[in-house]
Amino acid sequence: MTDGFDVIVVGGGPAGSTAARGLARGGARVLVVDRAAFPRCKPCGGGLTWRAVKRFPDVEAVLPRISTHAVRRVHMEAPDGASVSVETPGPAVLLVRRLEFDNALMTVAREAGAELAEGADITRVSEAESGVRLEARDGRVFRAPIVVAADGVYSTVARRLGFNPGWPRDRVAIDMMEETPSSRLRAVDEGTLWVSFAPGSGHGYGYIFPKRDYVNVGVGYLVSSFRTSIRDPPYALHEAFVKGLAKRGLLEGESDRSSFTPYQVPVGGPLHTTARGRVYVAGDAGGFVNGFSAEGIYFAMVTGDLAARAILEGPSPRLYERLWRREIGAEMRDSRFLSRYVFADLHRVGRLVRGVRAYPPVAALLADYVTGADTYEGVRRRFVLKFPRIAAKLAVRYLTHKS
Repeated sequence: MTDGFDVIVVGGGPAGSTAARGLARGGARVLVVDRAAFPRCKPCGGGLTWRAVKRFPDVEAVLPRISTHAVRRVHMEAPDGASVSVETPGPAVLLVRRLEFDNALMTVAREAGAELAEGADITRVSEAESGVRLEARDGRVFRAPIVVAADGVYSTVARRLGFNPGWPRDRVAIDMMEETPSSRLRAVDEGTLWVSFAPGSGHGYGYIFPKRDYVNVGVGYLVSSFRTSIRDPPYALHEAFVKGLAKRGLLEGESDRSSFTPYQVPVGGPLHTTARGRVYVAGDAGGFVNGFSAEGIYFAMVTGDLAARAILEGPSPRLYERLWRREIGAEMRDSRFLSRYVFADLHRVGRLVRGVRAYPPVAALLADYVTGADTYEGVRRRFVLKFPRIAAKLAVRYLTHKS
């Protein structure tokens, strides 16, 4: 039995390590419990937006410890062949390896005073008046007055305690990707983040993320779309996608099956309840992922940080939900609407790409949002001012969709 901690954080990814760091710096005795041993592999594109660097000074401080690769160009492609490239004055996205990035964040949390229990796969969870009890597969038992559940899309804590009854198939995506050394598979244009919307006419995306000495390449679909529109098994589909990119001259080399790691991403918005009693749910475990771009690192760190703040100031589950709704609630809601609206008719994807290409001010707005030069709310306000007729049409469709 492991006692003596004020808070146990389940999961040591960006959400968990950020929560642990904030809690430890606030004077709490914190234990992070993770099923793996650090540094551990984590399937993810590894795109870090600059607003994450601005929001979290510690991120900028750890970047010299890891390999990074900044890109200034984002290329977007529609299923009908329409494409556009957006080049930004400064770096658009910072690409990192999650193995290194997560380990660096965990190191900072431990330097702040948090402790780490590795190899603890939590299988049983119970809540009582005195606290939360966690039991690992190997028999270890952990107990604390408060728990932060940051244990991923299929969070054991969220499921066992009734926060998540299960993701509907249209609210979770399967991402089939590999992170392979550039000696075996290389992006021809190492300065461009390449994205394809709805490859194979499914609700999803394909991507090439060039990194220093590595490349991430993958294709993902909503599980509902994958099961109805795709017949190939995951790796066969991924391998064919990589071969197609190589044939087009976008990649050099071949897919490496040993580097292939499919995983799932919640893209349907946050859970109805993300904090209750002694438990706070953050990151992918709470559904905090941009529904259109599938970006999750920034939102994981934001929710981890806000969970720590609500615990230190309360503890107050209501404060946590109020804080995250104020900072990222609109983005969670609107990104889901945008995804459902655009992918409901694949012709809209082409029109979106051609629209960005035809109107440089739109491309500039997109670049500002991607680089973190402006907030989501700021970009939306500027869009309404510059394109009132288009904004009015989208507003009507949004209200119709909500009703």
